[in-house]
Amino acid sequence: MTYAVVGLTAAVLILMARASRLELLSRLSGALGLVMVAGIANWAGTFFEIPPRVSSWLLAALVLALGLLLARAAILVLFEWLLGQRLGFRVPRLARDVVAILLYLLVAAIVLKAVLGIEVQALIATSAVITVVIGLALQETLGTLLAGLTLAWEQHLQAGAWIELDGVVGRIEELGWRSLLLRTPLGDRRLIPNSAVARAGVRLLGRGELPTAVPVRLGVSYNASPDRVKAALGAVARDVPGVLVEPAPQVLVTEFADSAILYECRLWTRTPWQAYDVRDRMLTRAYAALGRAGMEIPFPQRTLHMSRRTPPPDTVGMCERALASAAIFSGLPESALARLAAHSRWLRFVPGEAIVTEGDASRALYVIAEGQAVVRRQRRELGRVGAGEVFGEIAFLTGQPRTATVRASTELHVVEVDSVALSALLEENADLADVLAERVAGRQTVQAAEQRGEPTTAEGGVLSQLRLRLRRLVGGGPRTEDPSSLSLDDDPEH
Repeated sequence: MTYAVVGLTAAVLILMARASRLELLSRLSGALGLVMVAGIANWAGTFFEIPPRVSSWLLAALVLALGLLLARAAILVLFEWLLGQRLGFRVPRLARDVVAILLYLLVAAIVLKAVLGIEVQALIATSAVITVVIGLALQETLGTLLAGLTLAWEQHLQAGAWIELDGVVGRIEELGWRSLLLRTPLGDRRLIPNSAVARAGVRLLGRGELPTAVPVRLGVSYNASPDRVKAALGAVARDVPGVLVEPAPQVLVTEFADSAILYECRLWTRTPWQAYDVRDRMLTRAYAALGRAGMEIPFPQRTLHMSRRTPPPDTVGMCERALASAAIFSGLPESALARLAAHSRWLRFVPGEAIVTEGDASRALYVIAEGQAVVRRQRRELGRVGAGEVFGEIAFLTGQPRTATVRASTELHVVEVDSVALSALLEENADLADVLAERVAGRQTVQAAEQRGEPTTAEGGVLSQLRLRLRRLVGGGPRTEDPSSLSLDDDPEH
């Protein structure tokens, strides 16, 4: 009669769970069903004569069902009510499943020993063949389970975090004992076995707490200089929605390809799972911006040009015009400028490049034709020079190493005047030595006086020493004086 009461009670509870939709009873329905079946089976066994061994197994089944029911209820109370509702701590599903499996195995071992007198340890030890067969059959399952345990233990893959797995971007919804559940930005859900996750390279994108770079690659025609392209793409990148101001976007040259110069724009964002949207906005706006700037985005092509050779630019004429525009060379005869330009070089520098470096032994003199440069000594900015200005004259006059670094701040075109050609010019035009000395001395003295807040004049010891040095430079005489006697070290070298 007791068996019937147990079975009917379980059946009533199942009906109540279906009718009232109580969550606790609903989640215990499986265990209640086992109790109901085991109770009815034991009650039916009282009406028939069955062997004692079968009766013992029926009783063990009922006790085991009741034990599983109690274990299931204890797990729900512990994880759902105590830890979840009262303490606000959500235990991962994988941890709950592992605890449940261990508890169910413990209940089964206790019931087998208490009711049937079976020693589980002895059964496992004496059934070596069965153990091997089961191990081989469950090899993949056990590997997946162990991989899931490892991932849960490391706690790198948390629910709500975004990851990229084998090119698939998604948000982790759940880490189970067998698989990882991902929801992609397209809304579909993917089950990935834990063993595959453990073997694959996983990119952790987080929840948006740290900035992540989204690379955007495109090619631009060789006709557009890289510094202009970088400036245009940088302006576009800073205006793309979702791109952070800090860290600032980066535009890098990655390759000189067959049809174009390849660039990589690194856009930093806190929503890397929206990388496709960021790339779309960047490429769409870059296409329009480059078009406005007259920069072509070429497609792969091979072009055969059947035309006459384009004559090279007249760099000598460009050098001569730049020298004539410099105040230090104004008034020189055209023939002298032409000879000097013939031995000079027209050079182009992009922003950030150094024209001369502090400590170098070069003696060339430079005239800026276009652009602007910054003068630094030991990382301290001394000043800026622009079109028509000259730098490097101190190294030319004294023979000392460069006392400052001059670096392009914009696209820069300069004329490099060879020291040998300039010395030859001064040797043929001795009066020019005095003119050059006066201009250089006046310039250095004015700058030094301005820094000290004193009246500016070009007369005095600096001018006389420069004249003496130029005379010896032109005449080839020995330099007996101490190179440091020319007190120009405190002034920026232009």
